Amino acid sequence: MPSSRPNTIPVVIRILRHLQPSSILDIGVGFGKWGHLFREYTDILAAEYDPKRYRKKNWRVKIDGIEGHAAYLTPMHRYLYDTIHIGDATKLVRKLPSYDFIFLGDIIEHLDKNTGQDLLRDCIAKARKATVITTPKFETHQPDLCGNELERHRSLWSAENFRKFKGSIIKTIDRDTLLVLIPHPAIAADARKLSSKRGTIAPSTAGRLEATRRALVEAIPLNQRFILVDEEQFRSNLPHRGAIPFLERNGQYWGPPADDQTAIRELQRLRKTGATMIVFTWPSFWWLEHYREFHRHLQKHFSRIQKDNFVKIFSLI
Repeated sequence: MPSSRPNTIPVVIRILRHLQPSSILDIGVGFGKWGHLFREYTDILAAEYDPKRYRKKNWRVKIDGIEGHAAYLTPMHRYLYDTIHIGDATKLVRKLPSYDFIFLGDIIEHLDKNTGQDLLRDCIAKARKATVITTPKFETHQPDLCGNELERHRSLWSAENFRKFKGSIIKTIDRDTLLVLIPHPAIAADARKLSSKRGTIAPSTAGRLEATRRALVEAIPLNQRFILVDEEQFRSNLPHRGAIPFLERNGQYWGPPADDQTAIRELQRLRKTGATMIVFTWPSFWWLEHYREFHRHLQKHFSRIQKDNFVKIFSLI
């Protein structure tokens, strides 16, 4: 069906809110439920503090999709998603750019096992933060539905099948659904903290978000010009007018750097414009592992003036 089981929704949304992605790829969009939820719990949720983000023209999170059956698509899809690619996901994923978060909700069982494993490898290679998969734990014998042969179930997946992928965190939801989180190595340690005995994500991030905002307000003078590495999670909620997104183009967030050299070059450019600090918030701590040469450059040339569970700050003076 162009729908999927609802029992995984709370867990997937907790993962989403913890990872704070700035870009999402939804493979097999179907009716568009996940696109609606992903948009609601990124841009629309942020509108609580930044009302203008309720409007599509001000959305900051890129949400793309792949759908093999064009007849499912409606004006709703075109509103919620930035781009929907029509065709075979196993071929399209290889041609698309990287995303922070790649989601395969009740999709993998529609492929034979070898094809599904190849698709997972491609998704893992493209995911900057994590790939998440949901799939039935037991055989359902689903035939073609809705005039769409892609709806047929062609394989059954077990926890053992997913353990082949390094770092996999596997949970059973309501005894009948597998949920698999495969984090990028740079955030693997943080991802392991997500799991709990009940198969949910613990604890809620709401307290950490507010604590981080307070830490930024307390640590940085309001008139300070500084670089903020937060993937656009806090900047709009701060009273500071001198917070510069990183990367930055014409005052707008431009996404993570392609490599260490880009990060170093942009750091030097922004220092020349008067930035006196660079601040990393906890959702972006993975940068310091992923961009290792950039991190070494900071450690070699600048002093760290604050480090706690919420922020890491380097002085650029």
